[in-house]
Amino acid sequence: MKTIEHFIFIFNILLAVNVFITSACPREMQDVKAAYKSGEILDQSLPITLATIKRKLKESGIFNWQDPTLNEREKKELSKLFDVIAIMTTSRARQPSNVQNMFSSLRLVERVVKKQLKQGQISESLAAKFHWEKLPTRHRREKPTYYLDKKTSMRVFNTMN
Repeated sequence: MKTIEHFIFIFNILLAVNVFITSACPREMQDVKAAYKSGEILDQSLPITLATIKRKLKESGIFNWQDPTLNEREKKELSKLFDVIAIMTTSRARQPSNVQNMFSSLRLVERVVKKQLKQGQISESLAAKFHWEKLPTRHRREKPTYYLDKKTSMRVFNTMN
C-alpha cells in the first residue's frame, strides 16, 4: 500500500512540475523577446559600425581609406560607397551580435565594391586599390565524425579515421 501512495505522490509532483514548466516558459520567452526588442535588455556587445569596418580594412591591409593618393573623383565615389555600407550595417545592427562578425562585414564590403563596380558607380582605379587577396579565405568545415541514422534517429560515429 505504501508503494502505491509513494507512486501517486511522485506522480502528482511530476505532474505539477510539468504543468508549471509548460505554462510558465512560453510566456517568459515571449516576455524576454519583447523586452529585447523594446530595448529594455541591451545587447552586450557593440554593434558593427562604419568606423570599425574602416579600421579593420586599414589594419588588414585591404584598403587604406585615408590614402593620400586618392583623387577627388575617387574620394567622392568612396564617400558614396561608405554611405551604402553604413546603410547596410545599420540594418544589420538590428540582428543579434552573434550574427554580426567582422569577417562577414569585410565580405559585405567586398560584395558592395564588386556590385558598384559592375554597375559603374565606382571606377576601376578605385576598385583596384582594394586588396581582397589579403582577406583570409574561408575554411571549409571538416566532415563530421558521425552521420544520422534515419531509422533510429541516432548518431553513428565513424571510428575508422
